[in-house]
Amino acid sequence: MGDFNEEYDVVIVGTGLTECILSGVFGAEGKRVLNIDQNSYYGSESASLNVMEMWKKFRWSDEQQRVEAERAKAEEEGKQVGANATPAGPEPPVAFGKKPSEWNQWHISLVPKFLMADGELTNILHKTGVTRYIDLLQVGGSYVVKGGMPYRVPSTRVEAVTSSLVSNFQKFYMQNFLQFIANYKEDDKSTHKKGLNLDQNTMREAYKIFGLDAWTSEFIGHAMALYVDDSYLDGPAREPIERIILYVRSMARFGKSPYIFPLHGLGELPERFSFLSAVYGGTYALNTPLQEILFDDSGVVCGVKFPHPNTKEVVTVKTKKVIADPSYFLGQDKRIRRVGKLIRAICILTHSVDGTENADSAQIIIPASQTGRKNDIYISSVSSTFNVCPKGFYLASVSTVLESPDSGNPHTELEPGFERLGLGSGRLGRDEEKFIQVVDLFEPVEDGTKDHVYISRSYDASTHFETCTDDVKDIYKRVEGKNLIIEQRKDEQRAES
Repeated sequence: MGDFNEEYDVVIVGTGLTECILSGVFGAEGKRVLNIDQNSYYGSESASLNVMEMWKKFRWSDEQQRVEAERAKAEEEGKQVGANATPAGPEPPVAFGKKPSEWNQWHISLVPKFLMADGELTNILHKTGVTRYIDLLQVGGSYVVKGGMPYRVPSTRVEAVTSSLVSNFQKFYMQNFLQFIANYKEDDKSTHKKGLNLDQNTMREAYKIFGLDAWTSEFIGHAMALYVDDSYLDGPAREPIERIILYVRSMARFGKSPYIFPLHGLGELPERFSFLSAVYGGTYALNTPLQEILFDDSGVVCGVKFPHPNTKEVVTVKTKKVIADPSYFLGQDKRIRRVGKLIRAICILTHSVDGTENADSAQIIIPASQTGRKNDIYISSVSSTFNVCPKGFYLASVSTVLESPDSGNPHTELEPGFERLGLGSGRLGRDEEKFIQVVDLFEPVEDGTKDHVYISRSYDASTHFETCTDDVKDIYKRVEGKNLIIEQRKDEQRAES
């Protein structure tokens, strides 16, 4: 982090994945970008933490965190701090590591999600050249739960025939549906289904046209189109069909599942996009909270104030555009509104997830109908194969939209997921742990076109990033007034040729 310029084309507040993608995109377009974050690490809510950082975040009291922050500040200022000073709060159990070098073997994602192998984020990674700096590995399997048991999600005609997920009677209809998905081309009418207009028929009608029953329709909509509830059924069929096509194409890339995951965890993604922005001259500053957004007489952004990360003196820079994550506007009802809550548990396990054929990684979806809920429950798991934990351990997450936020026992909404992980009724095996967090979901009140303050959305309960890239494209269009089209970097084109 060097000295700050007097003026930037855009100031981005927060280093979450949404913000860092935009930072990299704007930097590649030649814009002067400043990215600040109040945290000491890249990623904000999409960061990956080591096991000691997890203990500080989830196990330390506010007072213990305050004492530790004061100690860190004293060290920065060059004051004497006891060399053998113990941490202000508890350390992780010794099974998870005894010293920093062992704690750093953990890369625990705060928002565990997978990438679709043929999805928008993966395409952005390739076109911007970020894949030069990050390794992506295939996830071992994609499952959906029926009757308490996980089944692999079929994505081809052959798999539909052999799968016990659907009845023998339904297999014929599902084969025809998957054949339609595999062959569909928008500009080739011979691949279209007679009697189905994707813009006029609803998805509910589309399922009926193909003869798919309620259960087959549900698992396709939730485990392939990846909708979190059934509200999509009465909208046009085009978007769900396009989502299912994306799932099948992503599946075809590798075969076991449509998902991929970064080596060393999801924190690699925002950090590598930050590096991309820096390559193009972008400026980054961590430990730098936003102090104030400045406006001109017409109510449009003209600058921002923040403390210098080293000297702590107030810095003012000029800018005409600010992009920020919603956590910087908590309590500002004119800026953000809460649209719900989700509950997420991050679990440290010593075993693979039962029913996944001992897969080193997996996504499991428990449809709402299987638990009597309105929203699905999502499970993801990864292992040391991805260098996110020491050998012998697994990292798993369970998340869902919170349906009874005032119940006083929000963790009970995750119970079907805990049962699947072998953690039901509060059970924890030896050397196992879980961290539970209730998260508010926010969206911007205004689109930002009036005052040029553009706010991103919170990350949802799903275990994929497609909604995140939708937000990236939406913010870009609001900022620039045109669709986001990422051209492949010339050096990447040469490398591929």
